[in-house]
Amino acid sequence: MTEEKAKNKINIIKERFDNISYRGVVLNVPYLIFLALLAVMYISNSNKGLSLSREIEKRKKELKEVRWRYKDAQASLIYYTSERQISEQAEAIGVSPLSKPAFEIKETPKK
Repeated sequence: MTEEKAKNKINIIKERFDNISYRGVVLNVPYLIFLALLAVMYISNSNKGLSLSREIEKRKKELKEVRWRYKDAQASLIYYTSERQISEQAEAIGVSPLSKPAFEIKETPKK
């Protein structure tokens, strides 16, 4: 009985070795090609994800910079269109503010 168990163990080891040996590899070529293809796709997908992540971070930085420029331009516009600034610029070219309030000229109907 022990000899049969020993032979069974040896046969099991031989079967496993045959699976790993040349014959086993040749029989499993399609599966190995499939695994290699999956590995290439995984690596490609990982690289694409990293480059996409870098691109997103780059765009975020650009967006922050553009947002700062916009807010700076908006603040400058608000400052330069304030009443005080406009009156100072108008005085520089010789235009003074009105001394009387504005009025409307209406045409009276003829009878």
